[in-house]
Amino acid sequence: MAQDKLKYDDLVLGEKARNAFLAGKSFNYIKDNCAVYLNTREVYAGLHVTDFAIAAILSGGKSIYIGDAGCGKSQLVHDFHNNYFGGNKADGGDGIWIRGRPELDIYSEVFTQLNINKAARELTGNIDALIYIVDELNRCPPVAQNQFLPIGDGMMDYNGKNIELGRDGYIAAIATANIGNGEYKGTFESDEALYNRFSIAINFNSEMFKPTQEDEMFLDFIREANPNIKISPLRDISARIIKANKKIRKQSRDLGIEAIGVKNYLRFGLRNCLANGEKEKGMMHCQDCSNNDSGEALCSLIRSPQPRTLDTLSIYAAGLYYLAKLKYPKQQVDTIELMFKTFELIGAYQNLLNPMVLNSNYSGNNSKMMADVVSKLKDDFRKNEDYILTGLSEAINGKSVKHFFEQDGKIMDYSALNKEAKKHFKEISPFVDSREIGLGWVKDSIDFNVSYRSKLK
Repeated sequence: MAQDKLKYDDLVLGEKARNAFLAGKSFNYIKDNCAVYLNTREVYAGLHVTDFAIAAILSGGKSIYIGDAGCGKSQLVHDFHNNYFGGNKADGGDGIWIRGRPELDIYSEVFTQLNINKAARELTGNIDALIYIVDELNRCPPVAQNQFLPIGDGMMDYNGKNIELGRDGYIAAIATANIGNGEYKGTFESDEALYNRFSIAINFNSEMFKPTQEDEMFLDFIREANPNIKISPLRDISARIIKANKKIRKQSRDLGIEAIGVKNYLRFGLRNCLANGEKEKGMMHCQDCSNNDSGEALCSLIRSPQPRTLDTLSIYAAGLYYLAKLKYPKQQVDTIELMFKTFELIGAYQNLLNPMVLNSNYSGNNSKMMADVVSKLKDDFRKNEDYILTGLSEAINGKSVKHFFEQDGKIMDYSALNKEAKKHFKEISPFVDSREIGLGWVKDSIDFNVSYRSKLK
């Protein structure tokens, strides 16, 4: 049973090679036994860049790695493909590797094969692979990219039937893409629907996700110079990953009151519009809004995420939490920080950002703008954190608390004061929509929980 339990050491990639080198292992040993990709730049809570990619695998996420040619994204997906899932499905592993090209037809090449005796096409065993790699996604023209939507959905259609991909409720997918300012002539644009499915975006052009100088120096020490993708040893830990995924999925249903608060702040608060109560697609009207004279109103910078993005937020945050505790069991994880950091990664390419501001102020750098906007959102949430979390917590216990007063640095229920006591304290009513990011949803959530939970008794 002990071998069935996933350990953090099972998941490390290039760090294993680095540690083997420091322990005096030979170069041949490292080549035959250790994965390649090394990126220990810390992102959050002791988790580094590789950890953030690992958490997406554990949560069964659909990721897209963005960056210049040679930044290591294809090496990273190769390491996962070989070192976690045993390599190609055709060779006994659980991985499918698809390289994007204009004439690609994945239904004919990957998911079906011709049965000559029946003169008909039949499904292949590739439908129950556990990881699907789509390398160079945007080397396919837009129409051909539509083939990857089923992988993003975890479900393909065949002969009028829905066929579930993956196995035991688990499927992971990673796409890679070169996105630049016209430098890549052989690439095409990708539409919103595809990004919505491959929503965990890691931009390796961003300083936050580049390997450290020490990482690069170690790679020079321990690997021979080779411009090609380096072959990782085959290893299959998929059974343990599937077990971990089941725990993560269960955890995603109950991340705690802080996570609920952040998720609903993003979902409902970002729907708020001081001008007309509803954001229009593209947010073009924000530029002429009287509430946005400075052009920096927070509500004008970002729209509310779609349901699929919110689901990804929950499952990926649960995966990051699971990995953080696996790596550092005694570490305390700030759930609010975790939720906003997760949203920063999954929201950058979800068509949430104001395109005019993105292009004029950030030169189209989605990751940079998303980081700045999320920082402002987090600051706004933190200013109202005590009110939001108190209101939601009390509602779970069946009590409606919507108005507060402050005494000795503590916030308390204003409605609990008698008439005389109310004369001595200022009433605080924070749950309003007359602000850039609406908080009126908290009142609705309180009413819903009080009413719903009373019916359960």
